[in-house]
Amino acid sequence: MSIIRTSLGQFISTTRVSLLESLKAPKPLHIVIGNESVDIDSFACAVLYAYYTPTPTAPFLSMPRADLALRPELHYLLNLLQISPKDLLFTDDPPLSALPKSTRIALVDHNRLEPALRVFFQDSNVRGIIDHHEDEGGSPNAKPRIIERSGSCASLVTNYFKEVFPTSGVVRGGLARLGLAAALIDTTNLTNKVTEHDTSTVEFLEGVIKGMPVEPGSEKWDRQKFFDDVWDAKNDIGYMPLRDLLRKDWKEWTEDNGKKLGIAAIVRDLDWLGSRQGQDSFLQGVKSWAQERELDLVSVMTTVGQGDEFKRELMVWALDDSVKSTIAAFGEKAQRADLQLQTWRDGGLDSEDGDRKAWRQFNLVASRKQVSPLLRESLREVVVEVKGGRESKV
Repeated sequence: MSIIRTSLGQFISTTRVSLLESLKAPKPLHIVIGNESVDIDSFACAVLYAYYTPTPTAPFLSMPRADLALRPELHYLLNLLQISPKDLLFTDDPPLSALPKSTRIALVDHNRLEPALRVFFQDSNVRGIIDHHEDEGGSPNAKPRIIERSGSCASLVTNYFKEVFPTSGVVRGGLARLGLAAALIDTTNLTNKVTEHDTSTVEFLEGVIKGMPVEPGSEKWDRQKFFDDVWDAKNDIGYMPLRDLLRKDWKEWTEDNGKKLGIAAIVRDLDWLGSRQGQDSFLQGVKSWAQERELDLVSVMTTVGQGDEFKRELMVWALDDSVKSTIAAFGEKAQRADLQLQTWRDGGLDSEDGDRKAWRQFNLVASRKQVSPLLRESLREVVVEVKGGRESKV
């Protein structure tokens, strides 16, 4: 089946049908996939990359289909862009195991195969990378291989493919709104973590929208209103139980020494999380989730507010005595990296034995992209006990 590009809804629908048909034939497939948090940026990057690239490419979401229920912001965008959720592709629909071993993969919003894909594929499968996180050194021969600092990865994707942006058709409006949703949310409407990539993307995409006729019954473009609507959808999480809040925007890593780290990003503060069912219940919920994921180290990063009221907090918890030294090591690295950490509520979440600490983070620019490398480095350097009773760094 040929892929139809006259609207994003038709593109996603026909791409799914085409991919499922191609699974019956022994030929290489091309897919693009964002990171496991599947936030607006990862979703937008996968769809935009798939649409713009000349080779028929299917955008996958790096999560099971059931987890779409945890992302109200994606439901809002799907409705706005008239994309049917049933047409989306997930890691279990179709299952990754159904894809041929020769599948050619593009990574967006991350630059190394995540565990779910590494089960079935190798770095050699990766043929393209566009990302704005720390370079992990994987797939050096990928083309393109763009890893640059930007507020939104979708800004890098848009700028890379700007020359092939369609010159006519209503799909222009859909592509522009999808790119703007990611760029504006990840930079808090161009007020935080903004780079030239982001400003040029917003200028270009707003120019597209403003150059299109306003359809009957539609409103004139209003960037602030558009941002507010997407922001409100993203923050509509009050009904979710703690376990869902933790896994909604979640990333985890396994280091070469076998130690595992997971970081949850939550758009509520620690006070709110502790007030719902009590602080002890909150801590037990975090511990239970970390044990379910078989982690050695777990972190919760929170953000709340906009503008002058924007706030960041951070909690780190070593769940095994063998990695307790990670907490102090991270504190030293955080100081050198100028995270500007201040003990949260006079140590109200800190444990007596030093395996858990929480801070208010006054460096507001440093998100999980900047904090996770420090935690990972601290975990890699941990001193562990080895056979014979000796201790060594691994």
